[in-house]
Amino acid sequence: MNCMRTAVCLAIVAGLGTAPASADVIIDDFSSVGDPNQWPVVILTIDSVDVFESGLSNVIGGTRHSTVRATFLEEPGLDFVQAAIVPNFGMILDYSSTAGARGDWNLLYDANGAGLNADFTGITDIILDFGRFDFANGQPLPVLVTLSDGQNQASLTRSLTTSGAQNLFFALADFGGIGLLDVSSLQSISVFLDPGVAVDFRLSRVFGVPGPGSLALLTLGTVVVAGRRRRTEVTR
Repeated sequence: MNCMRTAVCLAIVAGLGTAPASADVIIDDFSSVGDPNQWPVVILTIDSVDVFESGLSNVIGGTRHSTVRATFLEEPGLDFVQAAIVPNFGMILDYSSTAGARGDWNLLYDANGAGLNADFTGITDIILDFGRFDFANGQPLPVLVTLSDGQNQASLTRSLTTSGAQNLFFALADFGGIGLLDVSSLQSISVFLDPGVAVDFRLSRVFGVPGPGSLALLTLGTVVVAGRRRRTEVTR
């Protein structure tokens, strides 16, 4: 590719460190729910609840399958696990458990079993944007992300270890088994959140970001189109 001015090319390359928002791949921003009456889920006994949602916007594959569990209740009936997706309140996934309760939440994206057929070529990181984490009793919040192409899986666990709003990064290069995975045709993505006892957190967004190489192609491609349009206008 030829640039009319070398300085312009250098300026473009120098500005590729930060991905524009439009380059992000949204997995879920929790701005859409199926039947609002399914939320919140409140579990008062050792149990699990499945919530299937379809026809969702800003959700990869258009469907979300949530499995919320209560795995420990010191005083059943008094202790509880509560989970909710609240699109009209800052677009969040919200989880809380009482002082004697522990549970977990698994999010599965697989187009309701049909497969995502999602091309993650060039995606370098999956990021979970947490709006809140209370770090109760000094307990971390482990998060397991698993990718599947229908035949092979790759997974990676990261943990929140400080309180407050923060991002949790999952570099695809660090996923166990990523070398066997066809990232150009992902069929499912799951996010398993496994908090301890008496934990509150809010998750605002799950998304993938491309690396500098992919951004370079996007940006330079835009410049080429703009250059062609300008030359066409000049020759008219």
